[in-house]
Amino acid sequence: MTSSGGISAISPTCSRARDRRWRKPAHEQGQRRTVSPGPAEFTAAAAPGGGATLERWRALAALAAQDLAACKLAEAHWDALVILEDLGIEAPRDARSWGVWAAENPRAPLSLQRAGDGDVLVGCKSWCSGADVVSHALLTCEDAERGPCFVLLDMRAPGISLDRQGWQALGMRHVHTPQLRFDHTPVRLLGERSEYLQRPGFWHGGAGIAACWYGAACEIAQLLRTRLHEDQPHAAAHLGTMFTQLRAARSMFHQLAQRLDAQPHEPWVEEVQALRSFVRRVASDTIERSARAMGPAPLCNDAAHAQRCADLAVWCTQQHAEKDDAELARLTQAPSVVWEL
Repeated sequence: MTSSGGISAISPTCSRARDRRWRKPAHEQGQRRTVSPGPAEFTAAAAPGGGATLERWRALAALAAQDLAACKLAEAHWDALVILEDLGIEAPRDARSWGVWAAENPRAPLSLQRAGDGDVLVGCKSWCSGADVVSHALLTCEDAERGPCFVLLDMRAPGISLDRQGWQALGMRHVHTPQLRFDHTPVRLLGERSEYLQRPGFWHGGAGIAACWYGAACEIAQLLRTRLHEDQPHAAAHLGTMFTQLRAARSMFHQLAQRLDAQPHEPWVEEVQALRSFVRRVASDTIERSARAMGPAPLCNDAAHAQRCADLAVWCTQQHAEKDDAELARLTQAPSVVWEL
């Protein structure tokens, strides 16, 4: 990615993050590879709202442009460190890498039960990305008496089994996302789930995920940019639209980063929701336009491009489309929301 053409992962300083090795190299093309977190130096990203929010998003966007699977693990790891800091909890000294698993299955909630002087997990937890490589995780669960809870899990604890049969997607296939089964697995109770969800950092982290989507979309647009010829006016029109959309998203990131750093205790819910919605649409449109502009060849012959498009298409579904847009519409009814220029 370059900054001179305007289609960049937020800023040219992304190249520094590209040098961080968060993944083991792939073996032969087409084979499943193992993605794992890398050196401790990459864990020291400044928390959102700490004065370097844009730098954090730049690093995530650059890593996403290189490898979305590795980025997904890195983003969760960084997010977990911020969560622990927000809650005033010191991380275990032996913690190498972190996952954050907060997706809920209302039909089969994961149960937290008292056992002697501690607490244990009983049941299943779905969507546990990176469960086979992280050393620790933060996750949500349900206690019959205490209600929704938030706990810290050491993956070396007894009673944990992985079920990989449920994840069949080609997108994000290099990040194992199994269902975990717990049989009286000891955990550390951190507090109520609301303490995790009601932090301003919860929303700030959601903007960071949008930066990952943005970085991958930029890389897809860059491929078209490098292959464009003068006799392809329709492809050029697609690239022009990509540029317009990505430039608009870039401005949204810059503005929101300034607001977070100026008022870090504000959640900026409306702004984060709007950013995520817009970037999801841009990412989806970029995938479609790249295929219309270049035809099937890159998707069939360029393994990295094909995997990037598949990974991005899956990860973007974390923004729940019309469901989240409807919630944003509800939020914008508040008198404090400014609509004017």
